[in-house]
Amino acid sequence: MIRFNGFDTSGLLRSVATLALAASLAGVMVTDADAQRRNQNQEEENDGADRTFSARIGEIVLEAQNLQGENQFAASIETLNRALGMSDINAYERSISLQMRGRAYYEIEQISRAIQDWQAAIQTGAMLTEEIVNLRINIGQLLIAEGRYNEGIQSLEQAIAAGGESAINVGVARMLAQAYGQAERYRDGLPWAERFWSLRPAAERTRGDHSLMLFYYQQLNRVPDQFRIIEQMVARWPTEKSNWRSYASLLAQTGREEDAFEANKIMYINGMLTESREIVALAQYYSFYEYPYRGAVILERELNSGAVERTENNVQLLANMWRQAREWERAIPVLRQLAQLTGDGDNYLKLAEALYQERQLAAAEDAFQEALNRGGLDRPGNAWTLLGNVRVDLGRTDSALAAFREGARYPYSRRTANGWINYINTQRAAAADRIRIRERVRQDECRFAVEDLRETAILLGDVDEEGRIVVDVPDNCTDLYNQYGEEISQEEDVAEGDAPAEEDAG
Repeated sequence: MIRFNGFDTSGLLRSVATLALAASLAGVMVTDADAQRRNQNQEEENDGADRTFSARIGEIVLEAQNLQGENQFAASIETLNRALGMSDINAYERSISLQMRGRAYYEIEQISRAIQDWQAAIQTGAMLTEEIVNLRINIGQLLIAEGRYNEGIQSLEQAIAAGGESAINVGVARMLAQAYGQAERYRDGLPWAERFWSLRPAAERTRGDHSLMLFYYQQLNRVPDQFRIIEQMVARWPTEKSNWRSYASLLAQTGREEDAFEANKIMYINGMLTESREIVALAQYYSFYEYPYRGAVILERELNSGAVERTENNVQLLANMWRQAREWERAIPVLRQLAQLTGDGDNYLKLAEALYQERQLAAAEDAFQEALNRGGLDRPGNAWTLLGNVRVDLGRTDSALAAFREGARYPYSRRTANGWINYINTQRAAAADRIRIRERVRQDECRFAVEDLRETAILLGDVDEEGRIVVDVPDNCTDLYNQYGEEISQEEDVAEGDAPAEEDAG
């Protein structure tokens, strides 16, 4: 039920009842006691209009008043209809009867009829300015409540036009601001909103008052004013999540993303972020502003507590943030879970990269191979090249070459893969050269050593039973010279041959 502004129905009924009772007992015309107390200026504006009740109509109004006192509003309407149907009813009696009937219609929720009666009461010309102002304000309230915003605005502004500045108070200004807002007439309504704001003492302003002003400034894109109101709300109600959310949203909308990030951090620290999507958004803020470690810590904690849903996207975000922070050890279990959950080749590839970074080479090789087997990779050539790197580190150059040759099939990875192929072949050639050089040096050293030993044996006469010179050939030369210091014939000259083929460790 709407509470009327400035229209005291109980006072009206008491006044009417007094008049009717006096008329019925004395049988004479009496004046309205309330009207007698009004100032002389108000009486003069009526131009001498008759503001008295006859005994007959006074009795009917008293009966209606008693019925309303007993909440018999339908019966009071029928009673007042009798008075209003009399041909000799004067303007003042008509205005009072219409006001009372309007009140009865209002009580039985026939709002349109209540409005009609009150408008008709004004049109009698028997009401004083103050009464008209108050009734137009009440009519405006009802029209606004009925969704007839523009008509409600018109009624309120007619009240102000009649009553002047004295008719404008906090309630009226707020009603007009709300009605203009509901009618989507924001530019017309802003002066009334700001008038209301100035009339309301700062200490008495409620959340609704602040929200009304914020609404207007948002609709009119008055950004500095929005900040002014929002900051007042945050300062006055620092534990209200909605205020902080509005503040963070405004900061983000105006390009102050880092400040919005700070506002979200404050909300999280104070326990205001309770929804999964809010915590995920905060973690993404940390990632965006190059603090992925802190974001990952928060996200992992909230995933473990159940505050954040353990969806594929959220687990993926956590894995990516650990990778971004280069926390490979903490990324591995998350990536392994994600790979097993999705069976996706790309997730196996990310797992393989993390394992490689942690030098878990055998596990990395398996993960790279699994990623390639499952397929769906954006750049499989890169995966083959990375697999080749792992195999190089494992000392398995034959299988590494096989992986690099696969990588060389793709234009984007060909240069890197071929670089590794050339490197391995160069290393192998260099190793073969070193073997040949070492062998030539050994042969020369053995030749010189055996020649010296032969000369010494000749001088000492070291001979065997057959009279042949015997030489104590060094152990590393026994494959080249026999006990007599004679060169052993080689079926294959190792110094001129290829280096032995390398065998993979695996």
